[in-house]
Amino acid sequence: MSDKKVILTKEDKVATVTLNRPESNNAIDLNLVKDLYDAFKDCHHDSSIRSVIFTGNGSMFSAGGDLSLFNKNADNLGPLVTDMTAYFHQAITLMQRMEKPIITAINGTAAGGGLSLAISGDIVISSDQAKFSCAYTAAGLSPDGSMTYVLPRLIGMKKTKELMITNRRFLPDEALKMGMIDEVVKHDQLEKIALDMANTLANGATKAYGAVKSLLAETFSSSLESHLEQEARFLNIRAQSKDGKEGVKAFIEKRKPNFVAD
Repeated sequence: MSDKKVILTKEDKVATVTLNRPESNNAIDLNLVKDLYDAFKDCHHDSSIRSVIFTGNGSMFSAGGDLSLFNKNADNLGPLVTDMTAYFHQAITLMQRMEKPIITAINGTAAGGGLSLAISGDIVISSDQAKFSCAYTAAGLSPDGSMTYVLPRLIGMKKTKELMITNRRFLPDEALKMGMIDEVVKHDQLEKIALDMANTLANGATKAYGAVKSLLAETFSSSLESHLEQEARFLNIRAQSKDGKEGVKAFIEKRKPNFVAD
């Protein structure tokens, strides 16, 4: 594969973003987060892309932050952490804000910042061989990559606190039961199932997916009245769009719609 730390490939309407530091368990360093931001920025702006698969190269999804890099720069760590979190958080923001749905295919261990990345996908599918850990406080660190924002919204505050303080490892079946991920599949089926999902979504109503993501992103921070206003605004836009009109017509005619991401 390429020497880039994140590989972006495209086929038809589907992009695949792959973490590519397998020799370091896809640990997060400055080059990786720069490449990650560039990859998701490309997906965001490429109108031909209608869904995204996000995975890792090798036996792990991502072991989290590259602590050897932290140790090497211990005497002047501030600028490095500032740069890393800037690109890391811009990439996370793009994942949350882009219209295209993102399917995370967790191919192995996801810990620390790797877990933050994994749960930032819209649909999260895990190999049955994966393992999870919040990890940060075990190294005397605090979470980043939106973990303290996303995880309580997925599994609740009490369970989040327990996982972050104890740093215990847990398996996909527990992650599924607590609502952290959407599906657990056999390891050798992960790639196929993720691609099937991506292809299905790539033929769906992309901008309607985007409206769902936008509305849900604001659901815990807006009042009922302001959220109702936002729902009405998005629905009005979608109802008047080509995809909205096609979807309604197809429903009435009892046929499969042909969405074009108007």
